[in-house]
Amino acid sequence: MSSKFSLQRPYVVAPLPKPIDRSSGRYVVADVYGGAPSQKKRKRSEVAVGIDGEGVNLYDIGSSKLITSYALPPRSSFTCAPASLRLRFSKAHAERRTYTSTSGSQSQVTLFRDDIGGLAETRSSTITRTFEGPANPIVFLGTTIAAIAKDMASESPDLLVVKKNGEINCLDGCTLQDKWMSPATALKPEDTKETSAEVEFALLTKAYTVIHGIFKGRQDIFAMFPQEISEEGFNPDILVMVCNSGRSEKYVHVAALPQRSTSATIGTRHSVHLLLSAQFPTRKLQASDSPIYNVHVSGGVVQQLHDRVLTTFDLTETGLKEQSKLSVGNARSFLRLSNTSIMVATEDAFSVFNPKYQSILSTIDFELNSDRDSLKRKRGEEPDIISSAASVRMLTSFFPKLSAAVAVVGSNLVAVHIEGNQDRRGRPRADGLLIDSLGCTVLKQLRNSGGSLDHVEIDSKTLSKYLPGSLNSPASLPNALIKELDFAVLADDGAKFDELLSKELKIEKELMKSMPKGPNSNTSPRHAANVDRRWVSYVLSKIFSWVQSNVDYEFRLVVSFYCPKTFLWLIQAGHMTVSNIQSSVKNTLAPGTPVRAGELVAAVVDINPDMDFLRALIENNYLEAAELISAIRLLMDSLELLGESAVAKQRLLTNGDTPGQFEPRTEERLQQLEAEAELDLQLAEYQLGDGSGTRGQALSLALSKLYKCPTSFIISGLQTALSNHEIICLVYLLRFELNRGSWTSRYLDTDPEVVDEELGSPESAIILISTLLSCCIDAIGTGGWMSEDPMMAQGDYFKAEDLISSLKDEVSAALEATEEASYLTGIISEMVRYGAAIQKSTHKESSGKKSKGADNKPVTLRFADPDHMLLPLGLKPEQQISLLKVGAGGEVHTRTMRDIGNLKSHKVGKYSLERITI
Repeated sequence: MSSKFSLQRPYVVAPLPKPIDRSSGRYVVADVYGGAPSQKKRKRSEVAVGIDGEGVNLYDIGSSKLITSYALPPRSSFTCAPASLRLRFSKAHAERRTYTSTSGSQSQVTLFRDDIGGLAETRSSTITRTFEGPANPIVFLGTTIAAIAKDMASESPDLLVVKKNGEINCLDGCTLQDKWMSPATALKPEDTKETSAEVEFALLTKAYTVIHGIFKGRQDIFAMFPQEISEEGFNPDILVMVCNSGRSEKYVHVAALPQRSTSATIGTRHSVHLLLSAQFPTRKLQASDSPIYNVHVSGGVVQQLHDRVLTTFDLTETGLKEQSKLSVGNARSFLRLSNTSIMVATEDAFSVFNPKYQSILSTIDFELNSDRDSLKRKRGEEPDIISSAASVRMLTSFFPKLSAAVAVVGSNLVAVHIEGNQDRRGRPRADGLLIDSLGCTVLKQLRNSGGSLDHVEIDSKTLSKYLPGSLNSPASLPNALIKELDFAVLADDGAKFDELLSKELKIEKELMKSMPKGPNSNTSPRHAANVDRRWVSYVLSKIFSWVQSNVDYEFRLVVSFYCPKTFLWLIQAGHMTVSNIQSSVKNTLAPGTPVRAGELVAAVVDINPDMDFLRALIENNYLEAAELISAIRLLMDSLELLGESAVAKQRLLTNGDTPGQFEPRTEERLQQLEAEAELDLQLAEYQLGDGSGTRGQALSLALSKLYKCPTSFIISGLQTALSNHEIICLVYLLRFELNRGSWTSRYLDTDPEVVDEELGSPESAIILISTLLSCCIDAIGTGGWMSEDPMMAQGDYFKAEDLISSLKDEVSAALEATEEASYLTGIISEMVRYGAAIQKSTHKESSGKKSKGADNKPVTLRFADPDHMLLPLGLKPEQQISLLKVGAGGEVHTRTMRDIGNLKSHKVGKYSLERITI
């Protein structure tokens, strides 16, 4: 079983309007719910986005379109996310309500109401309610639907308003008139003396979910309600809040809302009933800290992102208990996908973590509007940058049915498709399994080490001390030889280095002399498996080193010391792997510095541009999927299979003919043309020379090895190492191999003149081509195919729809050819079996007298009876009587003519006829 968890490339659902105030403007996003008055709310695949100074826009994520928008005054700014609800009263009557809370000259709650009639007639209205006290802003808006009894189904949903100091107001959903109000003191825990609190997070949920998620099925806690709580019956709303007390202590409050009948009889002032108040067991946070919270009621889980650490708490009736901690780096926001997967947004990437195993399941970078912004700069327009919101990476919603997570990146609404596992019904799930976490642990995590054994030193020796092939430090090697080798490295004397190591590496002199002839020879070191691995680590540490680039100031792996024979031996022996190099050069930089994908291949190609070493590296060494894809990219580039990129072709565009004064002189122009012609000639010789066959073999070998890697690793490597244009070029290469192998040609309608008998392909090639084609299509992803980014193949623009259609036709043709091949196999299988059997039985006696290769020549079978040429199905060949027989005691005798005649008389004819009489 292999890992199947991956992230597709993000794509823009819709560009968002920019806030009026570029310095302090922001976006607030909320989910849209729908349902009937007598039913529970259900989450729709829509989001409501509030833009400061602009208004509220509603977007459909599935279709990537704007549904509707509402305008607000330019000086208004949102205090919290809006609340949007779509009610359906009948098949012909629906209503959409969107509530917003803004602060400007005064705090206001605004209702945007759209009444949709039977003939698609929409009547819009707006109601505004003003609140006093701008120092006490509204931090949460939520809608409640009456689900108490059938007679109350006609009542309008209410609007719940939660203020920062803990005051809760319930307003009528249509008129925004007060229904009841709960004072801030209602949230005061009984065991504290604090009188003030600040609400940092709030959400509405159902009582049935709270009973089975937090209280583990205890119905007695909700004995205050007049009816028994059930999922489909009486199921009132429950308010869950995270509050900060005056002493910077955090609490989770679970409160029941007053019933409508009770609030109507007592009056407008009524307190919420506090069901649970649990204090966070973490350290006290500073007043300036602003953690991010998420509460999953059905699982009884509270998550807190603070100071680059994501902490998960288990919420029960006994309080909060810390479950796990996960260091997530410079995280901006997080989004819960499932119990075992959490998506985190950083400055330049989206990542999915498993908090239980402290592992990273998948990550993908995002680059949005880079081409659009560059074009705007060229035209003199202002790019899409907001000083405070340009760096916003805010995850907002997750839609399981669409398998998409929605985020706000800069001034764009972005969606990311999540490819995960499937449940028993075949529905996609974003769960992270144990197989997804193996080998993906995040470094430098906070783990409970116990503390008692941290500083205990145990004087013991392990078995690796006595093994010659252990990965101990090269310091334990012979000092005299190490000094000579170090001197050879300082003198840059590769020949001396090879001579000193020839004995230690146990390689014969004859083999060392034959190695420079080429790495593709079939000769391999016989003692490679028995060599001391400490020498391998030492040699790799001298050959490779880190060099800082002058362009991006990042460290890259290069070959700093080249010793031809030893370098070639390492490749042939299979020691030139990324893991060996990583362990050898790990002490030269800070711990944890990885060898990035493609650096080893690039270093080998720099040493040997003919790519003979690269072919040997692919053939004899273990390379991961990302490294193989980097090698494929270099080989395709050398064979000019990548075409011309869109950026390079765009640079060739001009604004017309340039004036004559800018033309160079004629002599300089001729010299330039001659130099270009000479370069083109050298390139053509390079492409058509002897090395082209080696590069083609290396490319085929790399593709066959890439096919053996897990599919998820192939897709992730393609997304990381190749661009969309390069993936399309690889698709064209695979399509060419599919046609060159005659997989798309029908067996029954093939023209003999077209088929080239010299071009043969193994039967497993179709599996390799189809698997890699599927991986390439998945690597581009749904977002990549849906987005209208210009992709090129061989320097020409094309549409994704045309490419998919042609691929569909070719796959259909290959499938028809495979079906015809299976059909022909069923017809001629009996003939082939009979021919092979009769050839074997006829020439069994005289096989020892024939020379080598005689069995490979075609044999003409002669039949005495013309009817035998019909070759009926099921006919078995006649078994020849052996001229020798084994007697008693194992003695071999020659059969007599009488014995041979007796055995012939006992034979049964090819056909027999028996008459059955009843």
